[in-house]
This record gives sequence, structure tokens and C-alpha cells, in this order.
Amino acid sequence: MEQFDNFMHFTGLFLIVLNAVLYIWSYIFNKKNIALFYLAIYLCICAIVMVVTAYLAHYSKANLHYSHIYFILQFVFLTLFYKTLFSKIQRKIVVFILYFVLLVLLIQYINNPSLIKQFNLFEIFITSFPIIIYSIIHLYNSLSKEGEYMIINSGILVYITTSTLIFFLGNYLSGNHGNTITKIWLINKVLYVLYLVLILIEWKKTFLPVTNKS
Repeated sequence: MEQFDNFMHFTGLFLIVLNAVLYIWSYIFNKKNIALFYLAIYLCICAIVMVVTAYLAHYSKANLHYSHIYFILQFVFLTLFYKTLFSKIQRKIVVFILYFVLLVLLIQYINNPSLIKQFNLFEIFITSFPIIIYSIIHLYNSLSKEGEYMIINSGILVYITTSTLIFFLGNYLSGNHGNTITKIWLINKVLYVLYLVLILIEWKKTFLPVTNKS
């Protein structure tokens, strides 16, 4: 179990760094693609956070505060990503949600600064739930026209939905079910690797041909 867990961990690190490099590379060849820009930034942030937290964990140093950076910036850049794919009315709603969520989190951290050093389930929910809704909306929009980034959208919908449930379940069980919680976090790692594989497949399908032509 431990060997498989380590394999998933290092596979995830490799894939997130690889995806970040590939999407940045593709954006260099296609700078007019704003959606690609937000995806590339999102993947770079994920890669940096994952590498830094892995380094700190290896030396038994605190890294929990990086989870706030991860969830908040994931919300910001995936929101901006979906904004580029939505209609005019949908974009206005997305912008409102973006500012509303950031304002709520700002108020929460001002009122309780100690949350920075804690696992904030409210933050996970309020930053993840809108993204799930955006992915469903994009799926719905694609019923009437050919949608872009459908592979990534499927990965976002499945991974963020399941990982959010896992975070809540994991927090609930963490005190009394040591073996069960270990298996739950392992499932999350497996799902994350699959999510990164889908992102890689999207790049190969959508951007590799364009890059080769350039």
C-alpha cells in the first residue's frame, strides 16, 4: 500500500509539472487563446504548490497554509477559464460569483486569522462548488454547439466533485478511522493522477497539432 501511495504521489508530481510545461509551451505558439493562458497559469500554480508542499513534507515542515493558496487560486483561474467559454450573461454571473467568494473569504480570514494555519472546509466548499457548477454549465452549453476543452471539463467535473466529497469525508473520519482515512486519501491521489492524464490527453488532442504546424 505504501509503495503504491508513493508511486501515485510521484506520478502526480511528474504529470503536473509536465502539463504545466506543455501548456505554457503551447501558449507561446498561440498567445491569442485567452482560455489557454488561464489554463497554463492554473497548471503552473498547481505545479509550484505541489512541488513546494512535497519538499516541505519530506523535511517534516508545515505546509498546510499552502492549501489555501491552492484552493483560492484554483478557483480564480478556473473561473476565468470558464468565463472565456461562456455567453455574455453567463460571464456577468461568473464575475459576480468570483468577487463574492473572494470577499466572503477575505471577511472570514480577517475575522479569524488563525484559519490560515488550519484546514478550512468552508474554503474548500465555497471555492470548489462554483467550479463544479461551471463545468456542468459548459457541458450543457455544448449540447447545442461543439464545445471546447471537453476532455478537461470532464476531468474537472469528476475530480473536483469527488475530491471535495473526499476532503469532507476525510475530515469527518480523521479522528477515529486511521486505516480508512489512509485509503480515502489514496483514492484521492489516484483520481488526481487520472485528472492530470485527461489534461495531458486534451493537450495532445487540441494543442499538439497546432504546435507542430508552428
